[in-house]
Amino acid sequence: MVDQVIGDYQLLEELGHGSYGSLFLGQSLKDGGYVAVKILSKSGLDHEQLKLQQLEADIQSELKHANILALHSVIQTQDHIFMVMELCDQGDLFDFVVRDDPLRDEQLVKTMFIQILDAVEHMHANGVYHRDIKLENILLKSEQDDESDLVCKVADFGLATRERLSMEFGCGSSTYLAPEHFDDSADHEVVSNMNKNDMVPYDAAMSDVWSLGVLLLALLFGRNPWQEATSLDPAFAEFKRNPVMLKNQLFEQMSVPCFNFLKSCLSLDAADRPSVADMKAQFLAIPSLVEDSPQPLEQNPMDIPVSTKPTERASFDSAIFSATAPAGASWSDMVEEDEMLETCYDYNNTGLPSPPCSLEAVDEDDDTDMFVHSDEKESWWL
Repeated sequence: MVDQVIGDYQLLEELGHGSYGSLFLGQSLKDGGYVAVKILSKSGLDHEQLKLQQLEADIQSELKHANILALHSVIQTQDHIFMVMELCDQGDLFDFVVRDDPLRDEQLVKTMFIQILDAVEHMHANGVYHRDIKLENILLKSEQDDESDLVCKVADFGLATRERLSMEFGCGSSTYLAPEHFDDSADHEVVSNMNKNDMVPYDAAMSDVWSLGVLLLALLFGRNPWQEATSLDPAFAEFKRNPVMLKNQLFEQMSVPCFNFLKSCLSLDAADRPSVADMKAQFLAIPSLVEDSPQPLEQNPMDIPVSTKPTERASFDSAIFSATAPAGASWSDMVEEDEMLETCYDYNNTGLPSPPCSLEAVDEDDDTDMFVHSDEKESWWL
């Protein structure tokens, strides 16, 4: 595809590729501006899969917001769909967290998170639910070197839906999935493996709210609270029993107002979570996200759960969860293999993440993950 001309754009360089398509750097032949061109193959897809593929382009093209990745045009050929999008030159939010210590600039974290909330609020107001909110799917753009000028762009609508009540369980990345995506019974199977006659729809809007809560923790502290929201995960099992452990054991620097905010967003009952609009109002009212001299909250006496070995399915990606149709797979699962990152979990001791966990202290020879949400960095923006 390099050097080919697609519409008014020439493809200059491949940025990444995977099973379902490729991402190219493109340049406008009219004004010389640079764009990102996402190429999806139609080869081998049935009618239903082609409809799902088209849905991604339709949804993204309808959403016009300063904090949503702009889709300039869609070019169709017999074999491919070319999605011409704005180019974000500052990487993604995962890269930002790995590269920098977010705690050094709380105001920047607040600014970024408000931008993300603005974008998701706009989606929900227009009847669109993302279902794959995570650090890797937030792109960064800046026309200056000053980090305070960074603008967040929510991207990757490969799993987005217009159906608020959904039976498509497990859409997204496991660490960010709300507990209603899992069957937390004795077998702890993913809900998508259950008998569909036994299931009730989940609220996709409230599932997005849960993911936003997990994203804020990852953005602020550089690590995820758990691998998956099931009792198989020792950290989540303890949170389910006593939510105060989120501050007292996992994130001691978290302020009490921030804890109260996150406890609401991470309510086990989806009906108890705030809307994104209410979430934004609550977040803006928080005076400080972290404390200089943190004090533990009062809690009932509790035992640290016995460490359990991570399951073989400890980390799922969107491609696994999106059933059989390649067209339903998240774009973040399309890139080639990337470096392995070290985990913060200490399964040989308490089974809980051991703070502090510096993202800079990565042992490249270690075969575990720094961010528990992925066996590989799943960023689709290279």
